[in-house]
Amino acid sequence: MARHTAMMTPEEAFQSARPRLWGLAYRMLGSAADAEDAVQDTYLRWQAADRSAIDKPDAWLTTACTRRCIDLLRAAHRVRVDYVGPWLPEPIVAAVGNEPADEATDAIELADSLSTAFLLLLERLTAPERAAFLLHDVFDYDYREVAAALDKSEEACRKLVSRARKRVGTSEARFRPEPERQRRLLESFLEALRSGAPERLEKALAEDIEFWADSGGKVIAARRVLCGARTVARFLDGVWRASWHRYDFLAAEVNGGPGLVLREAGDTVGVLSIAMGDDGRIAGIFVVRNPDKLGPPVVSST
Repeated sequence: MARHTAMMTPEEAFQSARPRLWGLAYRMLGSAADAEDAVQDTYLRWQAADRSAIDKPDAWLTTACTRRCIDLLRAAHRVRVDYVGPWLPEPIVAAVGNEPADEATDAIELADSLSTAFLLLLERLTAPERAAFLLHDVFDYDYREVAAALDKSEEACRKLVSRARKRVGTSEARFRPEPERQRRLLESFLEALRSGAPERLEKALAEDIEFWADSGGKVIAARRVLCGARTVARFLDGVWRASWHRYDFLAAEVNGGPGLVLREAGDTVGVLSIAMGDDGRIAGIFVVRNPDKLGPPVVSST
């Protein structure tokens, strides 16, 4: 049984909290690299802190990380105003094809609150709403703990969480079908894509499907979100004929669910994930093409 953080050395207390801090930071920021920066900043503050004044190390670390993430998220939103095309969170990729996963990847715990669709819904929230919602509804902190982390009253935090739930739509946001159903749907989608028949592809797509492609303006990709089964099917048929037919499509775990890694001559050129609708068809397709988001994955227990 793990010791309470109050009984640990300062280094042990931080390392014990690190996976949870990283998971919170990634969900706050949508970037594995930024999450790592937030956790590292928290560690530096922890090293410099007067520990004689800290009764609950875990609470102190959560508060420090949360407030750092709020600052980083506000700065990120200002930068994203000039982002070229749709923005998607940096994908967490594991178990690509037949490649052996490293020990860190094997140990990762990915939940429905890591899906690309869920992280996009969080973009509707202000930084405080996002923090309060994640701490309470995802990480199971009570309102007293959330209030301490945000330096707000419990009543104010209840209002933040309530507003967040209304904007996100909790049940829909957290819905994720069984991985095997998603995997079969993804396989059917790929078969239809390879068939060269857009009408077959269209049948796999929900009527109100959204197609997101994040290129950051650095490679060729759709510069807006495409909507509707016929529009998306015709677009995908076109990109398949133009370039995607050259790619290797490798099955992978993307943000905790079935996805695809697109490679050309051994280089990763895209990461694709989907959202499955209630009718069993694809309700969302998310393709990260920005090369800045396709480097070696930052893997941490979440």
